[in-house]
Amino acid sequence: MGKLKDSDIRELLKQKFTSHDEFILDPTTIVVDELDVCFGSARVDVAVINGKLHGYEIKSERDNLDRLPSQIEYYNRVFDTITLVVSQVHLEKARQLIPKWWGLDCVVEKKISFAITTVRKPKCNKTFKLLDMTQLLWKEELLELLEQNFMSKGVKSKTRFQLGTIAAEKIEHYRVTEFVRSKLKSRTAWRAVPLQQLCDDLQI
Repeated sequence: MGKLKDSDIRELLKQKFTSHDEFILDPTTIVVDELDVCFGSARVDVAVINGKLHGYEIKSERDNLDRLPSQIEYYNRVFDTITLVVSQVHLEKARQLIPKWWGLDCVVEKKISFAITTVRKPKCNKTFKLLDMTQLLWKEELLELLEQNFMSKGVKSKTRFQLGTIAAEKIEHYRVTEFVRSKLKSRTAWRAVPLQQLCDDLQI
């Protein structure tokens, strides 16, 4: 069999999601391809949003790991959990590069197909930055967050960064993270796909 591309691994990963209890048991779970983080400094391959914000970065045989150190820095600021999904050729080097709390999956070749196996399960990120998480929101969503917390006076002319700074400094941590996840899941005008729809599309 030939080398798998990123898009091939992405489909294998999504099939794995459809059998993941944590995702299936939450009917509001959504899957997002190519999610920009940290003011567009990085773009994670796949994000899964439910009670947590999960990031998945894919490295196929056709990729190298040159950008991984900078991606680690940016993803650590935003995601509750992160998993690196690699072809076997990258496994050992990837294991040395990523933080110990990152999950690690490996694409393995079987007789007539490929499968993704779990090498290491992810643990909770204790280093993420609340300001960077607020920047996943659109400006009108940030204004809504501030209004809900009685901080809407005189802020409409401020930038997203300024609004996010106010939210990160003035609002309780859990209120911000819950609001961000809720808004990401409720959006209709972007490229998110409900997990149930993904299951139907994959005919699982």
